[in-house]
Amino acid sequence: AAVRRAKAAGYDSLIARTMAEKGLPSQYFYLAFQESAFDPFACGPETSYGYAKGLWQFIPPTAREYNLKLGPHVDSRARDPDDERNDPAKATAAAAAYIRDLYKTDAQASGLLVMASYNWGATGVLRLIRTMPENPKERNFWALMEKHIDRVPAETYNYVFSIFAAAVIGENPALFGFDFENPLAGVQ
Repeated sequence: AAVRRAKAAGYDSLIARTMAEKGLPSQYFYLAFQESAFDPFACGPETSYGYAKGLWQFIPPTAREYNLKLGPHVDSRARDPDDERNDPAKATAAAAAYIRDLYKTDAQASGLLVMASYNWGATGVLRLIRTMPENPKERNFWALMEKHIDRVPAETYNYVFSIFAAAVIGENPALFGFDFENPLAGVQ
């Protein structure tokens, strides 16, 4: 249902095009899938940073950092059409910029580390990455999990694997028993 919703709303093309403009893989489409099931008005639970909202579930500080205007209902779960986190185009541009910035950190060796940073926050992931060898071959998500499984939140571990699994399934949905086409096939 979420993939059909994304295609009907044109989010497949929007996300693929926006990611390509930042030199990122279109498969970050599945990060939005994990975050919101492509509901532009999705609202997460309250956190110490406020409510995460929109396709990309930006918390208020990150939204501000990426120039998204927050609406009057920033401190509640209420729908807020004035909050740019709920604007698919603006939020996708901000997400692509944020993901691109995560690639500029010590997480650069691995898209999976970038996804972990998106979920848990760059500070937590980078603190652990910096305890690992400098060599990118030894500084990846799998090595991080092996060394720090007790310090990485289960939510982050499951988050990364959910996105990875969705991307694998999305490449050939019929192989896994789904009745939809690859949502990224042929998108511009």
